[in-house]
Amino acid sequence: MTAEPAADRHRARPVDLAEAPEVQRLLDGLGLGRLLPDRVVSYNGRNDNWSGTTTHGVDVFVKRLGGPAADAARRLRNLLAFEELLATAPRTAGGLRGPRCLGWSEADLLVAFALVPSAVSGAERADAGDFTDQDAFRVGAAIGTLHGLDHARRTALDTSPPPLPPTAPLTALPLERHRTASAAELRLWSILQQDEELAAGIRALREREAEADPCPVHGDFRLDQLLFTDEVVHLLDCEELRRADPARDIGAYVGEWLHRAVGKLPGPCEGTGSDPAGTAPSTREMTGRATRELTRTRPLIERFRAGYASAGTALAPAVRERAAAFAGWHLIDRVLAQSVQRSTLTPVQRAALGIARTLLLSPAAVTTTLGLED
Repeated sequence: MTAEPAADRHRARPVDLAEAPEVQRLLDGLGLGRLLPDRVVSYNGRNDNWSGTTTHGVDVFVKRLGGPAADAARRLRNLLAFEELLATAPRTAGGLRGPRCLGWSEADLLVAFALVPSAVSGAERADAGDFTDQDAFRVGAAIGTLHGLDHARRTALDTSPPPLPPTAPLTALPLERHRTASAAELRLWSILQQDEELAAGIRALREREAEADPCPVHGDFRLDQLLFTDEVVHLLDCEELRRADPARDIGAYVGEWLHRAVGKLPGPCEGTGSDPAGTAPSTREMTGRATRELTRTRPLIERFRAGYASAGTALAPAVRERAAAFAGWHLIDRVLAQSVQRSTLTPVQRAALGIARTLLLSPAAVTTTLGLED
């Protein structure tokens, strides 16, 4: 939701506005003017979206919630619940921001936001090596503020069980999912199903999560769900906002940096699908390299934790341990996303699975290493 997107942000051809008259209808109803079809841009994502300047000079981002209608309606309610949380937040909750919501249509599953000018995403900032300690602190303060809101539970938040990590596929994949999965996805699920300890660790995480004191959480947190301007960080895409375990968001932040650390590891013939015998580093070697790489980004986790504490929310030992385990799941989830349309798992991806296994089976032993405590 930026008026000046980074050059490397992936654009997609927008759905023709003539085929989506509800978009112009929404903007007209809000008094914002109409988008000019030849000047509209769109960005890759699971939802159709349109960005541009209206005939009234308003910079807007409009998205249509996709997928099954019932689930899209749920996600729209979650977006609106985030707006309600922001509206009822105390003045001291200055660290939490979101792009300004201009209006929505429940019937058409549309929501319009003001574009955030001159902003870049957290992922783009990290890719460029520009993600600073102060950025990490601000993100921690924003997430800590979110987690500390609505103790009185006046806002109706989604209380449905989070879909991830799933436990049923640890036994068997549904037939349709098995039929459409890539060879790499099938191999990954086979590894998870045959590793009884790892499968038990994932199930145990879901059970331990039930012991948490639930609070508002983003629920689908990644660095690309952040927009940075000069002094402000905006939290985006709260479609999975719900009342759940705060360790989910904390673990996702840690998992993002772990994923990036693992992604910097050298792998033989990366991207070719080949793995000549004798040239691939062992999982142990990969894990050692990843640990050394993580030391470079550990301060960004420590500063996140400091920002989180500044919002008045302490990290209890049990939360830190679950966060470490959720960081492990985050690694697995990212490997799952990468394995779509691939025929094999790369050595780097296998190393990620090995690290994830350690985090899920022994989370208490790694909280200091990860920067979740001193």
